[in-house]
Formats: sequence, C-alpha cells, structure tokens
Amino acid sequence: MLKICTSLYLVLITVPAFSQVSLPYFLEGTWKMENREIYEVWEASENGEMNGYSYRIRDGKKVITEYLEIKYHNADVIYTATVLNQNEGRAIDFVLNRPDSLKWSFENPEHDFPRVITYQKRSDVEIYVQVSDGGERGFAYMMYKIPDED
Repeated sequence: MLKICTSLYLVLITVPAFSQVSLPYFLEGTWKMENREIYEVWEASENGEMNGYSYRIRDGKKVITEYLEIKYHNADVIYTATVLNQNEGRAIDFVLNRPDSLKWSFENPEHDFPRVITYQKRSDVEIYVQVSDGGERGFAYMMYKIPDED
C-alpha cells in the first residue's frame, strides 16, 4: 500500500509541473533555413498560443507551404502541422515528449513521416531543427532568425 501511495504522490507532483511548461516563445519571429529560400514565421497570440506558417520563395513570390501551431490541450503541449497538398489537408498533431527550455521534441508515433519534430535553441538567432521517423530516416537543418524590419 505504501508503494502505491508513494507512486501516486510522484505522479501527482509530476503532472502539474509538466502542464505548467511554457511554450517555446524563443521561436517568435521569422527564421530562414540555411542555404535555402525556406522560412518559418512564428507569433505568440493573445491567448498565449504560438501560431506560424512556413513558406518558400519561388520565382520571387512567397508561397505558403504549411500552417503551424503550438498550444496547450488538456495536460499536453501540442504541435500541429497542416501541410498543404499532404494528408488530404488534415492537421497532424504531435505531442511534446521532452520539455526543456532549449530543446522541444514533439512526437506522433502513429504518423507515417515524420514521427518526431525537434526544435533546439542554439542561440537567440540560431535554431537546429530535426525531422525524423524516430529512427534512422530523417533530416536536419539550421535556421537563422531574420532581424525585424521595425
């Protein structure tokens, strides 16, 4: 009985700590992929969620390729990606699996590819992004923050 009570106590003190994880506000701004004309734009909304989109420059024009969101849902932090022309237009959710102030790893083991998306803050102007199947298949790249034009 003591083991059960101790285990229950540990679960109860761990859950609130995870649910209080703040979102990765370091992503706010416009980021450019190294050596490519691919960008991500992130903004914090008034309700505290992160909203974003990805675009590329094609023939001098901005072409949006993906809509992104990071939000709280129940006790989880969810990263949602809606890639245009993929998944029949459905949004795909990934759950934060390792909260860390510098590394955010989201996972969806049921999705074909990717299953894991990780953002790692290297500095205020550099992030390292990894996209994988959770195993050997995947890719990674650096993104650099573009200064605001204010």
